[in-house]
Amino acid sequence: MKNITDRNLLRQYLLGRLDEHADLEDNLSDGILFNDEMTDIVDSVEDEIIEEYMEGSLNSVDREAVDKYFLQPPERQEKLRFAKLLQHHFETKSSRYSGTKHENFVRPPVSWLSHFRTYGQFAALVLLVFAILIYVNGVRRSQARLESELVQERERSSNLAKEAELLQPPMVPLTLVADRSRAAEMPIPQVEIKSSTRRIIVEIALQSGYSGPYDVHLETKGGKGPLWSARLSPLISSSGDARLLFDLPSQGIESDVYSLVVSSPDGALRHYDFQVKLSK
Repeated sequence: MKNITDRNLLRQYLLGRLDEHADLEDNLSDGILFNDEMTDIVDSVEDEIIEEYMEGSLNSVDREAVDKYFLQPPERQEKLRFAKLLQHHFETKSSRYSGTKHENFVRPPVSWLSHFRTYGQFAALVLLVFAILIYVNGVRRSQARLESELVQERERSSNLAKEAELLQPPMVPLTLVADRSRAAEMPIPQVEIKSSTRRIIVEIALQSGYSGPYDVHLETKGGKGPLWSARLSPLISSSGDARLLFDLPSQGIESDVYSLVVSSPDGALRHYDFQVKLSK
């Protein structure tokens, strides 16, 4: 396994060349977020890349990676801008003393106060550099922390959605009153089946009050089947109304129109059509 503190590996990470190595890229991101030592190394590698970018010593491929990937975060853009300002400051300073020397020219003595002022300005500049670097690092760490919290929140939402799906009842009701001969009088019943549904609780209102067993089977509306069959005894109320109550397994049922064919003891067939809709 590669050492995630390897400077060359971190350089490739900063230039966006680890997209095909998701696990390694995630390990580096976590290390930068939670490991202060690794954060310091990353800062150093960033400074090297910016310095080489300003010097023009990067090859064309690396320079393109810097322009298109490395400089996307605002804090790195700020780092580059500050480095350019600092470079301009020192170039301006040095140009003041690079004039042509004249014969018999004697530089006047510089007082200790002038030296003190120069060193004081340099010290103030160094303090400013450190303050900006601390600010930039703080912004970057805050952004990385927020991104990590966002990923955790998405995972939590996904888990809650899965738990909610598991809490869905494993059965759905379906009541069939009219057979196909009376289908024009009312719309075809519909039942929605989710991934958590295991059974359909079916209730069929019978036209006759026979107490004997009824043969029931499931088929498509086009007559393909039987997909399921059973011999069932009716439930008869005190007023003489008869109905069949049974559970139908939902396994293998697709979005389509189906028919429960009921054969009464006298041999009469009735088709009870219904439509199934599958949902997530």
